[in-house]
Amino acid sequence: MSNEQQTLEDRLLRLAATDASDLPEFPDDKSDLPSDFEYNPEDYEEEEEVIEEITEAELLKYLDQQEDALTISQRLFYHELNTTEYQHKSNTWDLQCLTAEDVEALYGKGWVELEGLIDLDILKGAYEEAKNLRENNVLVPASRVKENSDDPFRDVTARDDAIVWLDPQNNLDNHVSTTPPPYLQKVLEFLQGPFHHDISNMIRLNGRTEFQLAYYHPNGAHYERHRDALPTDDPEDTDQRRVTAVLYLNPGWTSGDGGELKIYGRLDKHGMPVGADRLVKPQLGKILLFLSGVVDHEVMASKKPRYALTSWMR
Repeated sequence: MSNEQQTLEDRLLRLAATDASDLPEFPDDKSDLPSDFEYNPEDYEEEEEVIEEITEAELLKYLDQQEDALTISQRLFYHELNTTEYQHKSNTWDLQCLTAEDVEALYGKGWVELEGLIDLDILKGAYEEAKNLRENNVLVPASRVKENSDDPFRDVTARDDAIVWLDPQNNLDNHVSTTPPPYLQKVLEFLQGPFHHDISNMIRLNGRTEFQLAYYHPNGAHYERHRDALPTDDPEDTDQRRVTAVLYLNPGWTSGDGGELKIYGRLDKHGMPVGADRLVKPQLGKILLFLSGVVDHEVMASKKPRYALTSWMR
């Protein structure tokens, strides 16, 4: 990491230090104190520190003003993919399911839509299994997960979906999780296999992958605007999600069914728009792949049952 780059921790510490009381130290060899000055400790009792809470949106805005989130996340890539020299070597990238154009789009704008990567019969079977899990009450409202959390600022109204974590290794002790049934297991094998291979060949990953199945009811279920992670370029970081992949399981989706995912156009550090908003249709088999610390997104109100399987790579 170059001297010009700052870790996420550095940027957060800089935010914490942004206070009017942060004044330069007075030189040791100077004094403006009167000659008859007498020091009384009671006059200089330390005031109780006041901690001001800020929202996630305010924190992200502050970080984005320091440096563009996409620029930060691009440094997680092994190479600068927007160079002509490297694009000429795209045949050496050893990709199993993604194309060079897919990876370049992910690098250049932070997200890309993918289709046709998973067999249709597997997708239909995964949809039926997702329905069965929901009908058997395996999924629970996301607002109830960690409802005993001691976080007083947790917003339980931001999302209406019901979720379950899919855990092939059955080791998610802290989540509502289940071992995936056969077709969903095949989907996970693809995501953990050739899909993960291609991502890890291009981007520095340093942690586990999580899988979550979500259901949005047809009475306007939504998920407010949010970002999946804070932008980081620290290759040693294991806390922040780096890449998000959302697979949609909604056969027969048509315009008017709702449930689109809205991608918000980014703003540069001066507050100027970089790209336009985009609506992604949650059609069966479509995968939306994006950089977790870059893309602000929102699930629009659903008017038909909506299923999505999300994979987060750290």
